[in-house]
Amino acid sequence: MRPRYWIFLLFAALGWGAGGVFTRAAFAEGVEPVEFSVYRPAFAAALVALYILSATGLRMPRGRSVWRHGFVLGAVNLAAPFLLLTFAVVYASAGFVGLLVANIPIGTALWSHFLGDERLNTPKVVGLSVAFGGILLMLIAGDSGIDEGGNAALAVGLTLAGLSAASFGILYAKRVLIGIQPTALALPQFAVGALLLATILPFTDGVPDGITAHGWILMFAAGLLSTALPFVLMYRAMEQVTAVQASLTGYLIPVFAVALGAIWLDERISPSIIGGGALIFAGIVLVDRATNPTSPTTE
Repeated sequence: MRPRYWIFLLFAALGWGAGGVFTRAAFAEGVEPVEFSVYRPAFAAALVALYILSATGLRMPRGRSVWRHGFVLGAVNLAAPFLLLTFAVVYASAGFVGLLVANIPIGTALWSHFLGDERLNTPKVVGLSVAFGGILLMLIAGDSGIDEGGNAALAVGLTLAGLSAASFGILYAKRVLIGIQPTALALPQFAVGALLLATILPFTDGVPDGITAHGWILMFAAGLLSTALPFVLMYRAMEQVTAVQASLTGYLIPVFAVALGAIWLDERISPSIIGGGALIFAGIVLVDRATNPTSPTTE
């Protein structure tokens, strides 16, 4: 794989790692969880549309096939994960949720098994067990990384549900990207995801009220740096990499999430979070080596 594709994956991981930090920072500026889930992809859709209109050689996505795939990805790879992970950050620190997000390769390996793409073997099962041990440690310790309103169990449940949807989305995107320009797939995904989430806004947070100017800036930054750019870069990389290789961004997302959360939000990093994260990381390495013996983690 060309070095530039690894750079694409690196910056995608950085953007997604910063997503939880943007989320928690926006909460402090009067932004409600569903509001954040709606406006983040809406800004991303607008930015991708502007990029397509201004870039040479790109066209707005057309055809039923592209929008059909965009609808599926908008639901499983954007609306569901965004909503669930946004609420997870209500009950735990960005670093805590970021460590759980590292299980994306685990989720991808499980979906690959159940969909018949790539069966589980003994080394993979061992890796899955080790990673699950890390999740249990964080769950039993009950330290969510925040004091007021923290709920480690609820944050774990919400995050794992979101990761299940996102992992399926990675495999689906890899299958449908053949012959489809990455930006042409990203725009329908963002637009459909934002519309799906907007349908529940009147029943939850209602019309935005009390959001500060800084809150709007944070949502725009999340739409650009943690949504539009990461997804487009990921889809560009997936033209040359496997779904499991693409999911290796899960290695770096927690590193960025924990570091940025500690630096920007002064989040607490407890021994149980470090220990659980270490087990999760070890499990992911084992699964990756069993899945992809020539990957960079084995060199």
